[in-house]
Amino acid sequence: YNETETRYTCIDKPNGYDESTQLDFHSPYGCSKGAADQYMLDYARIFGLNTVVFRHSSMYGGRQFATYDQGWVGWFCQKAVEIKNGINKPFTISGNGKQVRDVLHAEDMISLYFTALANVSKIRGNAFNIGGTIVNSLSLLELFKLLEDYCNIDMRFTNLPVRESDQRVFVADIKKITNAIDWSPKVSAKDGVQKMYDWTSSI
Repeated sequence: YNETETRYTCIDKPNGYDESTQLDFHSPYGCSKGAADQYMLDYARIFGLNTVVFRHSSMYGGRQFATYDQGWVGWFCQKAVEIKNGINKPFTISGNGKQVRDVLHAEDMISLYFTALANVSKIRGNAFNIGGTIVNSLSLLELFKLLEDYCNIDMRFTNLPVRESDQRVFVADIKKITNAIDWSPKVSAKDGVQKMYDWTSSI
């Protein structure tokens, strides 16, 4: 990995991880996802069912009720709303904030699913990495800067130790699904974060 002032970058995978990357289940949660992944591939292979595997990166968007452990973009949008409303106490993050994920807005996810359904006979029995790609990747620090600029606030946080399960960088390489059904994300990370903040502030 390289390290800049605001993010880590993966030297070996500059465009993200494709489907040839070996799966590492790492936890009971990961094992359950891996088992479901294989079930769907085998249902297509053995029984001819129209099953497809989507290996999603970070998804976010309106009507996502985020928590500290699930839905990190939404969670920090919630913190930004609290700060904007005068609840200006520091929140916590794990690590130094330079860990990077690609983000996929719900509008793009919906578009993907409808496009996939229309082309399911072409893609059944395949696994696809799904995400926002390196173009729509964010570190925590970069997300905070977007929110600070959009909301005119100061996001103050304290650091906790790095979680053992956290990767420094995960970004999905989506060339396989793009080539198969001509789908790619349209909502930029900046626009998506603003949409997420606006929705969060409305509830």
